[in-house]
Amino acid sequence: MITEQHIEEGLSRACVQAIAAKSGLIISRTEFDYGIDGTFSEVSIINGRHCQSGFSLHYQLKASIQWQQKEDKIIYNLEAKTYNDLIQMGANGAVPCILILLTLPKNREQWLECVETKVTIGGGCYWYYPTGLRTSNKVGKTIYIPQQNLLTPESAIALLNKVKTGEF
Repeated sequence: MITEQHIEEGLSRACVQAIAAKSGLIISRTEFDYGIDGTFSEVSIINGRHCQSGFSLHYQLKASIQWQQKEDKIIYNLEAKTYNDLIQMGANGAVPCILILLTLPKNREQWLECVETKVTIGGGCYWYYPTGLRTSNKVGKTIYIPQQNLLTPESAIALLNKVKTGEF
């Protein structure tokens, strides 16, 4: 049997893949992980055929049972090096990179439900785009993700539009 961490990772990948498919975006995964787990890419109709538009958004993927909800925020302790990598990627003017966090239930039995009419991954996927300064902490950085940053097919398209308009 694979490790608990690999099970969490597999569920988070499946969740992002399903969201991308429903939104009409392409995702690609990197062969080697150097801070980017994958990329959303837009598909447009150009000269009567479907092709990638050139607009894309990188993502770093996390899945965890170690998160909290307080008021309208998802609270998660992100590794300091990961936080600093995200800040650096956003500051260097290249393709922006968001964090996607799958907030799994603490009860492992609720991670996946398979019935005749649906397959459900427990928890929600939330996106986070850090701005500001790098953290000087060596271990972790507590982040607060607005609950409205739920990753859905609609929000994935909206995030790509932020790339297109230069907001990211």
